[in-house]
Amino acid sequence: MIKRWRAWLQDAWQHADTKQKIWALAIPMILSNLSVPLVALVDSAVVGRLPHAYQLGPVAVGGTIFTLLVWVFGFLRMGSTGFAAQAAGRKDQCGLQQVLIQGLLLAGLLAVLLIALAEPIFALALTLMQPSEELHQVAQQYFFIRLWGLPAALATHALAGWFLGAQNARAAFWMLVICNLLNIVLDIWF
Repeated sequence: MIKRWRAWLQDAWQHADTKQKIWALAIPMILSNLSVPLVALVDSAVVGRLPHAYQLGPVAVGGTIFTLLVWVFGFLRMGSTGFAAQAAGRKDQCGLQQVLIQGLLLAGLLAVLLIALAEPIFALALTLMQPSEELHQVAQQYFFIRLWGLPAALATHALAGWFLGAQNARAAFWMLVICNLLNIVLDIWF
């Protein structure tokens, strides 16, 4: 079984169009994922220019909690990718639309649920992180401001997964890059 699988992979890799298809899907995602750390870097750079160094702490605390919430629901991206790829492989446009709608609806419902549970989630996270009382208040403000972006962040997971499953990595790439650039511009502007 393993020998057949390895032989199949070697055979597929030797064909140029298979390699090209793999790279056509991989390169846009590699590049878009490289843009993600730039967002945190810009957040830190913008806040780091404020008059007091302690103002950077709440961004770290609130940002960590927000990032945890978003990445815990990374299955929106992975699940959408698998189901969209199956529908695309069957050339089932209706199924592809259904995967997209279901992914976005699930992202929206989860965002509403998380926003409703934001207070206890934030309290639990702060108990585990144990920041100073000064950081607590400002981190809470920062977290609840960032929370307004949670529906969009979760929807972005579902959309990126759907685009990847539909073998449209360039659309996923541009969506993620535009979102990250928009975040950078808005950070600097406000």
